[in-house]
Order: sequence, then structure tokens, then C-alpha cells
Amino acid sequence: MSVGIELKKQAQRLTSLLNIEAPLISAPMMGATTVEMVAAVSNAGGLGVMPCGVMKASEIEEAVRSIKRLTDKPFALNVRVPPRAPNDKEAMMRLFEALEPLRDELGVAHRLAQIPNFEEQFEAILAADVPVVSFSFGGPREIYAEALEARHILMMGTVNSTREAKVLKTAGCSVIIAQGAEAGGPRQYFENPSEGSQIGLMALLPPVARVCGDTPVVAAGAMMNARAVLAAMSLGASGAVLGSALLRSDESAWPDALKNQVSWCDDASTRLSDLGSGRISRLVPTGIIEALAQAELKACGYPGQLSVLLPIYQAAIEQNRMDLLEMPLGQAAQGALRTDAGTVVTGLFNDLKKYWE
Repeated sequence: MSVGIELKKQAQRLTSLLNIEAPLISAPMMGATTVEMVAAVSNAGGLGVMPCGVMKASEIEEAVRSIKRLTDKPFALNVRVPPRAPNDKEAMMRLFEALEPLRDELGVAHRLAQIPNFEEQFEAILAADVPVVSFSFGGPREIYAEALEARHILMMGTVNSTREAKVLKTAGCSVIIAQGAEAGGPRQYFENPSEGSQIGLMALLPPVARVCGDTPVVAAGAMMNARAVLAAMSLGASGAVLGSALLRSDESAWPDALKNQVSWCDDASTRLSDLGSGRISRLVPTGIIEALAQAELKACGYPGQLSVLLPIYQAAIEQNRMDLLEMPLGQAAQGALRTDAGTVVTGLFNDLKKYWE
């Protein structure tokens, strides 16, 4: 059997399970993903994923209605598992007080953003009648897994280590996403400490694929073109997550100023920092991240850090203050195209098929 045919069969393990055509899944990028992006990815044959991390139950319901108006293809909702450890409240108040002058400058009320209750989010997700739910920052507790399984909803989860892949497989996840250190946005670690979770994708994939067995593994990190996806598949992946590849798309919610900056970034432009949301993330250090670092203001953990900064981010978008936004970005993002999301997915899938046929 040729390598191309073998890789095609590998991809079909994922596509047949998710009832999609292309073995490509969009990343749940808070602040960038829109309902239009989700629908465009699904309409192009992939699996669009809507991030619900800071959405209220009513907002989740409205987003689902909007996506279903735009596509009749499968899509997924992503939810963030609440952290086990409490936030550092002293650090959170120091940060809140330090940013008082900035809030005054922006005309922002002096209050913390309320991160929606996970239980309410989950109830809205259960009622949404979607085929797939993905989890960030951990796996579902047994009670949630049983509720999803009773409704025949597939579960996806993301890992930074082999140990975490074992945990998610045991928890009932039907798809395991292996996130390499190259990927933009928040790290997914939940069993290992952050400093032990910065594993490159090429080192991470083989052992994760081995422990997952028949459970499809999807590669996340530097998946910008067909050659990268094929390299990941040769190490055991059945498909790829597209994150940075979609950030410059027409459907991305990013302002043009951020989209235009991507093409000027190279593989050394990003850093790992927890100052943007409280969770270690790969990002471009914008003005606010650099200022927080210089002020030596310790991050207070997720979601506390985000509770302090979210009102500032929202005002920054409205006032076109790109220096005050978080800019999550992967190490290979400079290859992102300025086109619509459907073209990105279709083009990549067509390139993959050339190697299979």
C-alpha cells in the first residue's frame, strides 16, 4: 500500500467519525472566531468550532441559531473547564488597582468582568443540539461526559502531553487534539505544570498517537499548509487544527491592524506569557503585555487575570487601540493568507488530496 493511500485512510478515521469531508478543524480562537468563520469552515468540508469561553448561556444559544442559519454541516462548540486552583486574589487586586488610570483614560467602569458560570454554559450547550463538543484546559467530569454521551454528542479534548492524552481517552473523548509548543493562544496543560508542557509537535505526536490507539489524533501547531499537515500525519495524526491560518481571513473578528501585523511577524516574534489571560499563551507582546511585564505585575491566574483585562480589551477594540489588545499567534503564522476562510480550507484540502490520489 502506498504512503498516500495509507494517509488517506488515516484521515478517514477522523472524517467518518465527525461526518465531515476534510480532516481540518478550526481552532476555538476567542476574540477572532465568529459565527461566519465557523460556518465557512464547515461549509468548506471541515469542522468549524465556536469558542464559548466567555459567552453567557443566551449568547451561546444565539450563536448556535446564527451558525445553523449559515450552514447545515456539522460544527462544534468549545467550552473551557474551570481551573482546579483558585486565583491569587491579592495579585488580582494589585493588577486591578494598577490599571485604574488606564480604565479612566478609556472611560471603562471600575469593575471586574464576570466570567459566565460553567454549569449554565454547559446546559446551553446540551440544549444546542450540536454533534460535537470540545473541551479546553482539561476533560469533562463524569457527570458531564455521561450527559453528552446520553445525547450521542462526541467529545474532543486538547492535550500538551502523553499523560493528558491518556486522561482524556479514559474520560471518553473520541478525538484527541495534540497541541505543540508552536501553536498560538493558550496552552492546554492540566495534568503537568506549564514549564513541563512546552513539547514541540513533532516530539508530542508519536507517543500521543501510540497511547490513543484507534482514537483519532489531530495535530495543532504550525499547520499552515499541506506539507505541514502531511508531516504531522506521517507521525500519526489523522488531521489538523487550523488556528493562525484563519486569523487573517475575511470572517476573522480581528481588526485590520492586527491582521496586517501578522505578515510582518517571523518565527521569533512570539513569546510565552500568562499576562494576557492568566494562562500561559503564545502571543506577540503588544504594548499592554510589555507594560505589565515591565511593571512586574504577577499574573493572578485564569480566569482572574482575564476578569481584570477583558473590559480593557473590549474598550480597546471600540477605540482602535491595538496596543491594548492581546495578540495570540503561532510561530508559523506569517504564512497566513488574506482571503476568506472557505478558500483557506478548500485550498489546503485540495493540496492534501494531490498526495493521496
